[in-house]
Amino acid sequence: MQWNSLSAPARFLLALPLCMIASQLPAVPKPLPEAVAHAHTVFLVNDTGFNELEYSTIFELNKWGRFDLVDSLQKADLIMRLESGNHVRAVPEGEFPSTSGAADESAIPQGHTRISLLDPKTNMLLWSDTHKTEGGKVKSGHLLDGLREAFDSYEKSRR
Repeated sequence: MQWNSLSAPARFLLALPLCMIASQLPAVPKPLPEAVAHAHTVFLVNDTGFNELEYSTIFELNKWGRFDLVDSLQKADLIMRLESGNHVRAVPEGEFPSTSGAADESAIPQGHTRISLLDPKTNMLLWSDTHKTEGGKVKSGHLLDGLREAFDSYEKSRR
C-alpha cells in the first residue's frame, strides 16, 4: 500500500500515538551559563505588579539557600527579574527603550510569569524560564522549579 493512498483519517490515526508519546516526554531544563552557576548573590526586581509573587520568590530563595538576596545592584552577582508582560516601564526623557539583551515581552504567554537572570553590569539576559501564574498566585509547583531543575542538571553534568 502506498502512503499517498492512505486516507486522511488513517494518517491521523497513525500519527496520533507518536504525538502522544512526544507530549509525555519530560521537558529538558535550559542549560545554565557559568556566570549563573557560580553566582552567590541576587538582586530581585518584580515587574509583575503582584507583591505576592515577590514574596513567594523571596520565600523560595530563602528556603532553597542557593542565593543570598542583596539590597542593591552593586552587591549582586545576578539580577532576578519577574515579568508578566503586562506592565509599563518608565524610560527617562531623551532615551529610547533598549531591546539589546532584554527578554522579549511578547514571548511571555498569557497567564505566565517569566523568571529572568541578568548580568547586573551589562543587563544581558543569561537565563530565563516561564511559570504558570494567575495574578499573584503560582498555579502549580513553585515559581523557581525551572531554575532548581536547571541547577540539578548542571550539577549532574559536572559529575
